[in-house]
Parts: sequence; C-alpha cells; structure tokens
Amino acid sequence: RLAADLGTSPFALLRAFRAAYGMPPHTWLTDARVRRAMHLLEAGTTPAETATAVGFTDQPHLNRHFTRIVGVPPGAYQRERAKTYKTGRGRTS
Repeated sequence: RLAADLGTSPFALLRAFRAAYGMPPHTWLTDARVRRAMHLLEAGTTPAETATAVGFTDQPHLNRHFTRIVGVPPGAYQRERAKTYKTGRGRTS
C-alpha cells in the first residue's frame, strides 16, 4: 500500500529503503525496538514489560533479538547498567 501511495513498486521501495538505511525495513524496525528496549531497561522497566512496550510478542522474543544485537540478554544488560550507575562509572559529568 505504501509503495502504491508513493507511485512505485514494492521492490523499488524496498531497494530505496535499503540504499538509504543500509538494511531492509524489518531489520531496521528490530534494531529500533532493541534501541528503545535499552532505554527502558536503563530506566528500570522489567524485561517482560519492556518486551511488550517495544512491540515484541513476549520476553523470549526480545531476549533473542536483544542478545543477537547487544551481545548480552536484557536482564544482564540491566544489571550491568545499574551497577555502572551505582558506582558512577557511567556518568560523563
């Protein structure tokens, strides 16, 4: 539908998106969800609440993508970030 609204084919729209962002739309969306999840976890939101808040179907779905992109599971990321802030190592000022 978006391609038709723009007067182009779905393939051309996909090709243009990939050229502009360096990845297909679905990959971009997953990365954006994980980036948002990182902020929510840093703010103290539980991994389960974070998963639904950013659009994953459940926590295991978030865990799989988060671990692939960030390198650690959401719970471990949250614990490490909390430790960093508690000791002051994460502050820039």
